[in-house]
Amino acid sequence: MTTNRLAAIDIGTNTIKLLVAATEDGALAALHEDSQTTRLGENVSATKRLAPEAIERTAAGIAAFAARAREMGATAIFAVSTSGAREAGNTGQFLARVREVAGLEVEIISGEREAELIFAGVSTDASIRGQRLLVMDVGGGSGELIVGQNGRAEDRVCLPVGAVRLTERFVRGDPIPDDELESLRAHARECLQPALARFPLDGRIMIGTGGTVTTAAAIDQSLARFSVEKINRYSLTRQRLAGMLERLRRLPLAERRNVPGLPPKRADIIVAGLVVYVVAMEMAGIERLTVSTRGLRFGLLAEKCGLLP
Repeated sequence: MTTNRLAAIDIGTNTIKLLVAATEDGALAALHEDSQTTRLGENVSATKRLAPEAIERTAAGIAAFAARAREMGATAIFAVSTSGAREAGNTGQFLARVREVAGLEVEIISGEREAELIFAGVSTDASIRGQRLLVMDVGGGSGELIVGQNGRAEDRVCLPVGAVRLTERFVRGDPIPDDELESLRAHARECLQPALARFPLDGRIMIGTGGTVTTAAAIDQSLARFSVEKINRYSLTRQRLAGMLERLRRLPLAERRNVPGLPPKRADIIVAGLVVYVVAMEMAGIERLTVSTRGLRFGLLAEKCGLLP
């Protein structure tokens, strides 16, 4: 039996994502998904403010998503924003603009709640039910590491290792030179080490979610367009990710934008995101991860539908 349709909008530092879904037989059924790169958190780690242009393009994207959800019959639309909006001193301007153009109230969520919703969203995939998981999500502003099982997060951490943040801080050369790459790797190791040291990792399956790793799956398959069917549950080895990282960082940005599977608007930040995954897998001794296209927005709707354990 299908209930009312609901929608979730995940407003990230780099990307906004839409999910329209319903519940069928006690499970979440995705009806429509979309994403836009609006880079709300452009330079926010340095300025601590959302730029007016970033507010406008993000609010416009949210308004378009809200209109689409309403056209599809969504009876409620839930919007949450993460790292970029959390850190900005003028978040109120953004919230007011979204209220004005989209008719939505946006909830700014903590890093801990973000991690829990990511884990819950990944866990809506029945294929991993019962598995002991290590879930990693590298977004634009932050990265989340969560361990748990059966939809319940046992421990979680939110770290300042987002792909936009790291690119703005460490990347100047084009192509990316050895010293900048090593600075990226060193920073990733410094941030990840305390979390990985406290997490029990033996016997866990690693799941990667978020824009960096779904893009890596698309690049690995040279996809002309994003395909949930081809990316969700796709397996990537650490060796493949490390090789991809090295190849991409040696390409000038103009050439990187033409790589099959890599959206041009993500070409400048993909290397930093891949560094975080490769370093985490090296430090944890993990050789392979499985990609999930189900993240925070799935967890948010599962929560609203009462589907969480």
